[in-house]
Amino acid sequence: MTALSVQALEKWYGSLHVLRGVDLDVEKRQTVCIIGPSGSGKSTLLRCTNLLVAPDAGKVLLDGVQVNDPSIRPEWVRQQVGMVFQSFHLFTHLTALRNVTLGLLRVKKMERTAAESKAVRELERVGLGDKLHAYPAQLSGGQQQRVAIARALAMDPKVLLFDEPTSALDPEFIREVLDVMGQLAQDGMTMVVVSHEMSFAREVADRIVFFDQGQIVEQGTPEEIFDRPGHERTKSFVGKILR
Repeated sequence: MTALSVQALEKWYGSLHVLRGVDLDVEKRQTVCIIGPSGSGKSTLLRCTNLLVAPDAGKVLLDGVQVNDPSIRPEWVRQQVGMVFQSFHLFTHLTALRNVTLGLLRVKKMERTAAESKAVRELERVGLGDKLHAYPAQLSGGQQQRVAIARALAMDPKVLLFDEPTSALDPEFIREVLDVMGQLAQDGMTMVVVSHEMSFAREVADRIVFFDQGQIVEQGTPEEIFDRPGHERTKSFVGKILR
């Protein structure tokens, strides 16, 4: 069943046409990796999907419900469609546990004991059970990003979006974040991942989407896109990045 559907999505920034009629379906429990050159509109597509940016035209449907309808609160949509960014956006004065608990208390209105129990489970899920009371400054970049993932997971999203989640990390910390994402994929989390980590995309993705100039140029299995691309633009991009 389709979890997330983007239909004829358009976005302009002044005279710049960033998204050009994008259509994309993501099935439940599927991992879709979006690849493509910088500035092609990949991040804008994700931000339009959970309404951090309002599309200018087209539809975003979650379980068949059009969530960019004016009658639906964007805040509710962002609970259903979680997002992990390049930057961690953690509160520096709060511990890992408090960072994850905060949304459960303020947004979901959970009782504190239940919220903290949920936060502990999610931090343990991302391998940080021993860092509950550490502050962001006491954590590596990879650990901070895993706290951000735990925070997103704690809201029980139906779909989780990743916007180049390892691009701000030192190389030694990238693997630990990718391993957590790989485990989430195995667990059946529905995910859309914008990434330049091609080995991760090849190993984990059910489908690869090649994006360029605001459009989906080609999509297929990792083998099809990386080994047998059909479009010349895809061939050129893949040929450069896989050298």
